[in-house]
Amino acid sequence: MSEYIEFIKVGDTGKTEIFDVRTLGGSSLGVVKWYGAWRRYVLFAGTGTVWSPGCMETVITFINGLMDERSVAAYKKACTGGLHVYMTKEDKSAMKCERCGKPYNEYDAL
Repeated sequence: MSEYIEFIKVGDTGKTEIFDVRTLGGSSLGVVKWYGAWRRYVLFAGTGTVWSPGCMETVITFINGLMDERSVAAYKKACTGGLHVYMTKEDKSAMKCERCGKPYNEYDAL
């Protein structure tokens, strides 16, 4: 929550969440939800809404947080079976898993 707006979870598709963006007085300003064409969360602003730079920044911060959570969850899911993805480099000490960031370990390699 910020000084002027709040985000209320109003739905869950099983893979993504839907949030109503409201003024602290309860008026809906729009919806933050997944936009498949861009593969990210976006703001669907309500018709006729007016946004200050500060409120836009609050929405951007909220969306970036959702995207960060999604990335961490995807990496954890992708690497839970111990299958890490490494880009080959000459200096193996500089290699890290592209998904979770785990440093290279020769025992993880297939």
